[in-house]
Amino acid sequence: MRILCPTDGSQRAAAAIDKLIASFSAAGVTVDLLAVALDRNASSARAAERHAQLEAHLAAERKRLEAAGFGVQVTVRTGHPAEEILAFAEATGPDLVILGSRSADGDGHGYSGRVAGNVARHGHVPVLIARDGAPIASIVLGYDESPDADAALGLVERLPFCAAPSVAVCSSYEVGDTLMPALEAATAPAAGAARLEDLVEARHASEEIAADAAARLSGEGLPATGHALHGRASAQLEILAAELGADLIVVGSRGLSGAERFLLGSTSDELVVSARTSVLVARS
Repeated sequence: MRILCPTDGSQRAAAAIDKLIASFSAAGVTVDLLAVALDRNASSARAAERHAQLEAHLAAERKRLEAAGFGVQVTVRTGHPAEEILAFAEATGPDLVILGSRSADGDGHGYSGRVAGNVARHGHVPVLIARDGAPIASIVLGYDESPDADAALGLVERLPFCAAPSVAVCSSYEVGDTLMPALEAATAPAAGAARLEDLVEARHASEEIAADAAARLSGEGLPATGHALHGRASAQLEILAAELGADLIVVGSRGLSGAERFLLGSTSDELVVSARTSVLVARS
């Protein structure tokens, strides 16, 4: 497996490397350490100084990764961080990108939400945005049977975890409110009964989807449980992650929409920006 780890020398970037070392087995894994200098004028004294700082930082992180048993390659580029990270990923084809981003409360360290969001949104490979350096022992997986959700499920199965994490597989559902003010009083009971029937049907469908995915993970040796969540997917996944003390939320880049309404297409975007938990965005 090949993992791309962009770093800007910040505490958040170091925490992303902490998470990599604490969570994944080094056997057969090569890490590409990539640093991007913002100054495009490579001949300027400022650019040279920044390159020297980044190279020193990369040397220290390389030593740390190699001590943990990982194979390491180091690259320094100049340009816009998101563009250079995406270009490097396109050229090298990593199995996973891990980068540290500023936390949701904006502590001022690490790649900005815009950089992390652009990498997660426009990259062709899975992206893990690390909010901390804690090992991954508990995962909340959003699942809706879409192609990208299937990719997320498969990724959780094959990632080289040091120890098998527990996985809470979640299928979220919503049923639109009936426009009661516009209904005749006599039809209101019937409308309420119809909405209740829709809710029951949606919940049963979500329970079945989550249970099937959890059974698949359990068959691969990952302790997994299924959960049906009522409400907006991004909010419900964050709430469950907080309740369980999860170390990672995993979602597909794009979910189903319209009548097949379990995870909204914007769920990954919302989690990348707002979640306090680390987030892994997968794509088919």
